[in-house]
Amino acid sequence: MTLIMILGIVVFAVSGCHRAKAQEVRGKNLVLKTSVQPPYQDVEDGVLTGSTIRLLDCTFDKIDMDYEITLAPRQRNLDQVRKGQADGFFLSRLSKNMSIYAEPTAPLVLEKWVWVYHQHRQEQISRLLRSGSDLTIGVVLGSNEAEWLMEQGYSDVIQAPSRKSLLALLTADRVDVVLIDHQAFPHIRDNMAEHASQFAERFARYVPLVMYFSRDYTRAHPDIIPKLNRALSDCGPASVALDPAEIEHITRNDINRIRKWLRAPALINALQDVVARNDSRYGELASPQKIAALDHEWTVATAHGTASRLAAEILQNELSAYLQRVYRNRNVQIAEAFIFDHKGLILGMSSPTSNYDQSREAKFAIFKNPSPDAVQITDIRYDASTAKFLSQITMPVTDPRSGQVLAALSVGLDVSVALDGLNF
Repeated sequence: MTLIMILGIVVFAVSGCHRAKAQEVRGKNLVLKTSVQPPYQDVEDGVLTGSTIRLLDCTFDKIDMDYEITLAPRQRNLDQVRKGQADGFFLSRLSKNMSIYAEPTAPLVLEKWVWVYHQHRQEQISRLLRSGSDLTIGVVLGSNEAEWLMEQGYSDVIQAPSRKSLLALLTADRVDVVLIDHQAFPHIRDNMAEHASQFAERFARYVPLVMYFSRDYTRAHPDIIPKLNRALSDCGPASVALDPAEIEHITRNDINRIRKWLRAPALINALQDVVARNDSRYGELASPQKIAALDHEWTVATAHGTASRLAAEILQNELSAYLQRVYRNRNVQIAEAFIFDHKGLILGMSSPTSNYDQSREAKFAIFKNPSPDAVQITDIRYDASTAKFLSQITMPVTDPRSGQVLAALSVGLDVSVALDGLNF
């Protein structure tokens, strides 16, 4: 422990010196606390490196602010932020307990947690996890996973000092399952020369990992979190790629279900009626200047939690009414649904979108593929407004009689619900 702390001082006393301008806070620079957390951050050749460190370098450079990082055990970091001895801490899951004394940024990382157990017990463990039966669960001591299990009321939990020792507990049958980050598990398994076939994984949940700032700091600097969130978005929003098994599962269970109601006569008729009634304000005859003005009005209103005049009008049409009925259907796990035309303009929506003009979005590329079976599935991102993990799924809407592509449908699929119970 002493060696780790010395290493932290040596490494991180220099961290931040190359960054823009020093930000003085009570006579010192902004101080962030963290701990080693592979695969996102680790010490290599005496330097803390990894994807989160590169992300923070980019983020603080964008807001022209200096900072320094010190390394310590996770619980000590939490205590120092709580006591006001440090300004911020990362990486942490969102926690009601921490919100008492700290405020979170947008996610730096999205983790996928999985239950890991012996392959030969897959059927038994899957059944016990579905039923909520008692299991002996292993986690790393003081980890995000350990905190979450305690908050959820799990009692039979064994905390191992490291990920390597955690897997050793599972191998020796001292625990039934372990809860661990999907990206971290293969690394420790391979280092122990264990064969992949010995273990099975079952999806548990997605978890956003954020940076927390003490409330003392945010009171003194009320603009720090909005500024950082904008910079984090510019430097690369946290996302998780769907793996082939997940894509196959979503295609089989959700995309096919969406296609059924997407081709329903009620939707096609409502869409054709809306298109026919569109006028030069926001239809095919609208000028680029007019569209830009409508889009600006729309985005400003949405940012303030209201709807522009045009958005309010669209929310009342029959196409939006159809999408709102679908949204309320418990068999379709979506957080939002909207339809846009060949110019990228919104025609109907279940709830207000962030912008009116979709032509600059990646989803607009769906029109490049004329196939009625085309589908675009994005990486998973965390939507703070709904606290859901969404993958945007976009498909063409075609006239079943003529085969003509009328528009495109985009839905935000609630991936945590869609993947619940999926085994790898």
